[in-house]
Amino acid sequence: MRYLMLVMSTPEDPDLRPEDAAGAPPIEAWVERHYGSGAAVLGDRLRPPQDAVGVRVRGGRALVTDGPFSETKETIAGFDVLDAPDLDTAIAIAAEHPMAYEGAIELRPFWPLGLDDAPDGAVAAADAHADGGA
Repeated sequence: MRYLMLVMSTPEDPDLRPEDAAGAPPIEAWVERHYGSGAAVLGDRLRPPQDAVGVRVRGGRALVTDGPFSETKETIAGFDVLDAPDLDTAIAIAAEHPMAYEGAIELRPFWPLGLDDAPDGAVAAADAHADGGA
Protein backbone atom coordinates (compact mmCIF):
# COMPACT_ATOMS: atom_id res chain seq x y z
CA MET A 1 0.00 0.00 0.00
CA ARG A 2 1.31 3.44 -0.82
CA TYR A 3 0.98 6.40 1.52
CA LEU A 4 1.64 10.07 0.95
CA MET A 5 3.54 11.36 3.96
CA LEU A 6 3.11 15.12 4.27
CA VAL A 7 5.90 16.68 6.31
CA MET A 8 4.48 19.67 8.17
CA SER A 9 6.15 22.65 9.77
CA THR A 10 4.20 23.69 12.89
CA PRO A 11 6.08 26.64 14.42
CA GLU A 12 3.14 27.76 16.58
CA ASP A 13 2.37 24.33 18.07
CA PRO A 14 1.74 24.94 21.80
CA ASP A 15 2.70 21.34 22.62
CA LEU A 16 6.16 21.61 21.02
CA ARG A 17 8.89 21.41 23.63
CA PRO A 18 12.57 22.15 22.99
CA GLU A 19 13.55 18.73 24.32
CA ASP A 20 11.35 17.06 21.68
CA ALA A 21 13.12 18.89 18.86
CA ALA A 22 16.51 18.19 20.46
CA GLY A 23 15.72 14.45 20.44
CA ALA A 24 15.02 14.35 16.69
CA PRO A 25 17.24 11.97 14.74
CA PRO A 26 19.21 13.39 11.80
CA ILE A 27 17.33 13.41 8.50
CA GLU A 28 20.25 11.71 6.77
CA ALA A 29 19.78 8.61 8.94
CA TRP A 30 16.04 8.49 8.16
CA VAL A 31 16.69 8.86 4.42
CA GLU A 32 19.41 6.21 4.40
CA ARG A 33 17.30 3.73 6.34
CA HIS A 34 13.96 4.10 4.58
CA TYR A 35 15.05 4.95 1.04
CA GLY A 36 17.72 2.26 1.34
CA SER A 37 15.11 -0.36 2.29
CA GLY A 38 12.67 0.71 -0.44
CA ALA A 39 10.00 1.74 2.08
CA ALA A 40 10.31 5.38 0.93
CA VAL A 41 10.21 5.67 -2.85
CA LEU A 42 9.94 9.39 -3.66
CA GLY A 43 10.23 12.63 -1.74
CA ASP A 44 11.46 16.19 -1.69
CA ARG A 45 11.35 19.47 0.15
CA LEU A 46 8.86 22.10 -0.98
CA ARG A 47 9.40 25.82 -1.45
CA PRO A 48 7.67 28.03 1.16
CA PRO A 49 3.99 29.01 0.82
CA GLN A 50 4.82 32.47 -0.55
CA ASP A 51 6.25 30.71 -3.63
CA ALA A 52 3.04 28.72 -4.19
CA VAL A 53 0.48 29.36 -6.90
CA GLY A 54 -3.20 28.40 -6.67
CA VAL A 55 -5.10 27.35 -9.77
CA ARG A 56 -8.89 27.18 -10.04
CA VAL A 57 -11.13 27.06 -13.10
CA ARG A 58 -14.24 29.24 -12.84
CA GLY A 59 -16.49 30.18 -15.70
CA GLY A 60 -14.22 28.31 -18.11
CA ARG A 61 -11.17 30.44 -17.16
CA ALA A 62 -8.13 29.47 -15.15
CA LEU A 63 -7.78 31.77 -12.15
CA VAL A 64 -4.29 31.93 -10.72
CA THR A 65 -3.51 33.33 -7.28
CA ASP A 66 -0.12 33.91 -5.71
CA GLY A 67 0.50 32.36 -2.31
CA PRO A 68 0.17 32.30 0.51
CA PHE A 69 -3.53 31.94 -0.11
CA SER A 70 -4.73 30.25 3.06
CA GLU A 71 -4.66 31.23 6.69
CA THR A 72 -2.91 28.39 8.45
CA LYS A 73 -0.36 27.87 11.18
CA GLU A 74 0.99 24.74 9.50
CA THR A 75 2.77 24.57 6.17
CA ILE A 76 3.67 21.57 4.08
CA ALA A 77 7.46 21.57 4.09
CA GLY A 78 7.94 18.40 2.08
CA PHE A 79 6.59 14.99 1.23
CA ASP A 80 7.56 11.37 0.87
CA VAL A 81 5.78 8.49 -0.78
CA LEU A 82 5.93 5.38 1.38
CA ASP A 83 5.39 1.81 0.23
CA ALA A 84 4.35 -0.05 3.37
CA PRO A 85 2.43 -3.28 3.91
CA ASP A 86 -0.02 -1.62 6.31
CA LEU A 87 -0.89 1.56 8.19
CA ASP A 88 0.95 0.51 11.35
CA THR A 89 4.20 0.16 9.39
CA ALA A 90 3.65 3.55 7.73
CA ILE A 91 3.06 5.10 11.16
CA ALA A 92 6.28 3.55 12.50
CA ILE A 93 8.23 4.97 9.55
CA ALA A 94 6.63 8.41 10.01
CA ALA A 95 7.35 8.39 13.75
CA GLU A 96 11.08 8.05 12.99
CA HIS A 97 11.13 11.17 10.78
CA PRO A 98 12.78 14.21 12.42
CA MET A 99 9.79 16.44 11.70
CA ALA A 100 7.58 14.15 13.80
CA TYR A 101 9.62 15.56 16.71
CA GLU A 102 9.52 19.23 15.79
CA GLY A 103 6.61 19.52 13.38
CA ALA A 104 3.95 17.04 12.31
CA ILE A 105 3.47 14.23 9.82
CA GLU A 106 0.24 13.49 8.01
CA LEU A 107 -0.22 10.12 6.33
CA ARG A 108 -2.72 9.63 3.52
CA PRO A 109 -3.29 6.29 1.83
CA PHE A 110 -3.32 6.40 -1.94
CA TRP A 111 -6.77 5.86 -3.45
CA PRO A 112 -6.29 4.49 -6.96
CA LEU A 113 -8.60 5.86 -9.64
CA GLY A 114 -11.47 3.61 -10.59
CA LEU A 115 -11.85 2.00 -7.19
CA ASP A 116 -14.76 2.73 -4.86
CA ASP A 117 -12.51 2.05 -1.87
CA ALA A 118 -8.76 1.90 -1.43
CA PRO A 119 -7.22 -1.58 -1.74
CA ASP A 120 -6.69 -3.74 1.33
CA GLY A 121 -9.20 -1.71 3.35
CA ALA A 122 -6.66 1.10 3.91
CA VAL A 123 -9.36 3.74 4.29
CA ALA A 124 -11.16 1.63 6.89
CA ALA A 125 -7.86 1.01 8.67
CA ALA A 126 -7.06 4.71 8.66
CA ASP A 127 -10.53 5.49 10.02
CA ALA A 128 -10.13 2.89 12.77
CA HIS A 129 -6.77 4.35 13.73
CA ALA A 130 -8.25 7.86 13.89
CA ASP A 131 -10.95 6.54 16.22
CA GLY A 132 -8.36 5.05 18.57
CA GLY A 133 -8.37 1.52 17.18
CA ALA A 134 -5.54 -0.62 15.77
